[in-house]
Parts: sequence; structure tokens; C-alpha cells
Amino acid sequence: MEITKRRVGMLFTLPAFLFYMVFLALPILFTLALSVCKWSGYNFSQIKFNGLDNYISVFSDVVFLRALLNTFIFVIVRVVFLNLLGILGALVIDSKAPGRNILKTIIFIPCLLSSVIIGVMWSRMFDAFGILNVLLQRLGIIELPIMWLSDKKLALITIIVASIWQWTGFNVLMYYAGLQTIPCEFYEAATMDGASYWQATYHITIPQLRPIVTISVLWNLIGGFKVYDVVAIMTGGGPNHATEVLATYLYRSAFEINKMGPASVVAIVIVVLCIIASVVRMKLVEE
Repeated sequence: MEITKRRVGMLFTLPAFLFYMVFLALPILFTLALSVCKWSGYNFSQIKFNGLDNYISVFSDVVFLRALLNTFIFVIVRVVFLNLLGILGALVIDSKAPGRNILKTIIFIPCLLSSVIIGVMWSRMFDAFGILNVLLQRLGIIELPIMWLSDKKLALITIIVASIWQWTGFNVLMYYAGLQTIPCEFYEAATMDGASYWQATYHITIPQLRPIVTISVLWNLIGGFKVYDVVAIMTGGGPNHATEVLATYLYRSAFEINKMGPASVVAIVIVVLCIIASVVRMKLVEE
């Protein structure tokens, strides 16, 4: 009977195991193999082993180093602001302020939109003749249109703002859900001890939200390291690679210049960065 139950259990887990092998394990192994090979991506017979040449060429490429730096800037700024805005937004909604239900809906709507739509919309807004430049000109703040997406100093900032706008609502929702799990007795005891609202927030709310902070930071780290669609739609990595990130560099290597080896190296770098970020964050939580 025990053997029969075990076989039935294995039968039920077989589809998930096959799915994992076909769509996760095998592609990962194939990517690792391609990282030490030369291949254009068309004919399997053309795959040739070239050792560490792909790694050397990628890590000596100025464009890759620029993409790596931009990715780190994107990730750090995104994580900081999304968590700050998430906590502040959750506190505002939880404060029983008038119109908080409408505010929750408005904040969360961007999360439901495709990143492609977000990219197109913000591209139109930050166009030379977009609504932002028109508004600034009408207010007399600027005379000539600002080239938000064509200026090397402003393009990356613009993309970061668009990404933060899209995902703020999701973080607000997570922190708001976390606030609902904090017992009211904690705040009642703090009030009886004479603690102010901000003192209670600092000593009770923030520590109690620590698990949510962990989830939010990991989510935003991983999302930042693999960001592609918003960048591809708004700037395509330009101008002059000023907004190039790892994912756009990977796409360019694989599908524009047909170098699957270097593209596989970049894919491995993205995965390793995500793993390192996750491990470091979990270690900090354990301490």
C-alpha cells in the first residue's frame, strides 16, 4: 500500500518535474554551455568551443561595463524609492484619511498596465513636444523644450521615474497588507506610555514590517536587474548607450549581432547578481 501511494505521488509530481526540466533546467544548462562556445544562433552544427573568450570579450567591453553600471544605478534608486513610497503610501491609506479607497485604486492602476504601454505613454509625455514640456513652457519655467530622452544626463533618470511610477502601487499594497497584521494593542500601549504618532511608527510599525521589507527589497532587486521592456521602448538603450542595461545589451548581442556566446555570458551575470542580492538580503535579515 505504501509503495502504491508513493508511485501515485510520483505520478502527480511528474508533470511539474517535466515542466521544470524542459523550461528551466535544460535552458539553464544550455546557456552555461553556450557561454563557452561560439554560435550565431542558426545552425547547431556551427557551435564551436572557444573557452573563456566570451567572458573576456564581454568583461572588456566598455558598453557592457556601462550597462552594468546603469543597471546598478537603476536597481539602487528603484529599490530605495519604491520602499520609501510604499511605506509612506501605506501609512497614508491606513490613517483613515478621506478618499483613501479611491487613492488605493488610483495608485494600483499602473501595476495593471503592461510595461510596453507604460513605456509608450511616458515616451509621449517626455517627448520634445509632449505634455510635460508644454506645461513647463506655459508656466514660464522653460523657454525651449527639454530633450528628456535624448539627453545623456536625463534619459536614465526619466526611465527610473517611469518604473517607480508603475510599481509604487504594488509596494503600497504589500505594506498596507503588512500594517493590517500589526496588533492594535501595540499602539494602545504606546499611546498610554505617551508615545507620539511618529515614535509609534518608528518603534512599532517599521520593525513589525520587517518581513514585508525583505519581500519588497528582493522583489524590486530582481525586477531591477532584469529590466528590459521599459528601457527598450523609451530609449532602446540610447542615446549613445547612456541608458543601456544588462537585458538590452543581452538582446542586442543575441538578436542584432547574432552572438549567442556573449549573450549567454550576460544572462549568467544577471542570474548571479539576482542570486547574490537574494542571499545577502536574507543574511542581513537573519542577523
